[in-house]
Amino acid sequence: MLERLCSLYSFGEGTEEIWRRALEDGRVRPESYEGLSFFRLNKDVKGLKRGTILTDDGIIMAYPRIPRILHLSRGIRKNLHSPFYMEEKVDGYNIRIALVGGRIIALTRGGFICPFTTDRLEDFMDLRPFFRAHPHLVVCCEVAGPEGPYNPETPPHVDEDVRFFVFDIMEKGTGRFMPPEEKYSFLEEWGLPGVRVLGRFLPDEGDGVREVLLSLNREGCEGVVIKPVGEGKVIKYVTPSSHIRDIRVGSLMIEDLPPGYFLKRLIMLTISIEELGLDGAGIFEDLGRAFLEPLSQAMERVEAGEGIKETFSIRVRKREAMEKLMEHLEGVCQVEIEPVRKRKEGEYWRMVFTRRYRKTERILRTGLRGSLFMD
Repeated sequence: MLERLCSLYSFGEGTEEIWRRALEDGRVRPESYEGLSFFRLNKDVKGLKRGTILTDDGIIMAYPRIPRILHLSRGIRKNLHSPFYMEEKVDGYNIRIALVGGRIIALTRGGFICPFTTDRLEDFMDLRPFFRAHPHLVVCCEVAGPEGPYNPETPPHVDEDVRFFVFDIMEKGTGRFMPPEEKYSFLEEWGLPGVRVLGRFLPDEGDGVREVLLSLNREGCEGVVIKPVGEGKVIKYVTPSSHIRDIRVGSLMIEDLPPGYFLKRLIMLTISIEELGLDGAGIFEDLGRAFLEPLSQAMERVEAGEGIKETFSIRVRKREAMEKLMEHLEGVCQVEIEPVRKRKEGEYWRMVFTRRYRKTERILRTGLRGSLFMD
């Protein structure tokens, strides 16, 4: 195992000792999936980030975290000094698609093979000819829609099932990304579904950028990813309406989430109201509803002796993909899943399951019983 790791990636002098220690403390772990074997970085290892995959077909680097700006115009002027493109930030989950061992697989941010996404790939993209021509590339996508297994939110332009939105093309081994203009031509050439491109701007074109964000906010879209032409930082900005939706979703499971989840969104929302010239009174009312309505519904469920749950409905092509997804959610994601039903619907298997939130449920039940607690 150690010898194979050293052959897959060398840090130069001290490679064997670095990998030995990483294996011992669990920062790198051997993984297998339906006959594929590879190594997954569970934590950072000397410059390689968590979520990186080491395979005989090349190294698939972790997708980097993108910093956000809180003040749109000032953030752009401070961090960008050349033209840039704005792409829609789609509200879903991040996936890297790659060719490994002759198979096309979909990897989560953490570097796990997602059974659901891998099963559904062929419904949205035929990547076999693409990877025959470009086995060294990785397709980076957002998967979004009301029938996904992870995220209860969905973009307004996806009203059923899920859809794939390609936002980057990455190179194995180096982790280099294709420049925006080259990527747009490349996606068109291969017929791959890309995220919406919202325009090309200069750092001082504040009014144009602001209008795009106001339009996205009215549509109920999540925000933008800003990609410079040439050198510069990739940054993101999220719309006020998205912050309120996140708070509404999070409020149902308020005790199961870290306090920072709400605090950061409240700060960003406050800055956006001022900068974008939004109706503060209307947003304050929406914010109050976003916090209190889900909690009120949760309280009613607990009073009725029910649990606090979210319901998910998904479809897969292969029955075994359902079982592997349940194992992934319970074992990897560490969430409590309760299957509701499974049945064949045409060429798909339909599965309905619930995700339960015990901490919020427990504090509400304790409070409603009149128990004492310390704050």
